Amino acid sequence: MNWRSIGTLSRVLRLIALSVLFAGSAAIVFAAITLVKAAQAQGVPVAEAANANAPLFIQFSKVALAAGMVLLLAECLDFAGSRRPSKLTVARYVSSLLCVATTMIFAFGIVPPLEQLRPRVKTDPAAHAEFHKLHEVSRMIFGSTILLALVSLVIPAFGPDAGCGREQGAG
Repeated sequence: MNWRSIGTLSRVLRLIALSVLFAGSAAIVFAAITLVKAAQAQGVPVAEAANANAPLFIQFSKVALAAGMVLLLAECLDFAGSRRPSKLTVARYVSSLLCVATTMIFAFGIVPPLEQLRPRVKTDPAAHAEFHKLHEVSRMIFGSTILLALVSLVIPAFGPDAGCGREQGAG
């Protein structure tokens, strides 16, 4: 396999990973909000409805972590094949690495404690308070993942090869 093929593989892996991290994460948030509001309309307390959606985020954290690892691999391959990355490419690397970091924080630092607290939330006020605190942190982390994935996805559109279908050099 030559560097050109590796570069193509890197771009494809990167786009797939960022698609999952951006669109997949946004879809999960949209679904959770919709499900909580529907449950609320039927008289279910918000905390109970949100707790019922927790498995959705727990399972998706594994998907997001895998996508983060694929993104890390793709950016490493791209970096290895780059001679001298532009400032935009460095900005993309930074946003991608931060996105990977937020997926790791979510998967390893937020989800396991939430999973352990979940069974006790209804009966233990201290567990409920800790769960709520972690949930608020998870919202920031998950939102950061979505934003960073979008930034990494969009940055290349501002580079020299972003001609919107025009041939290079044509203006």
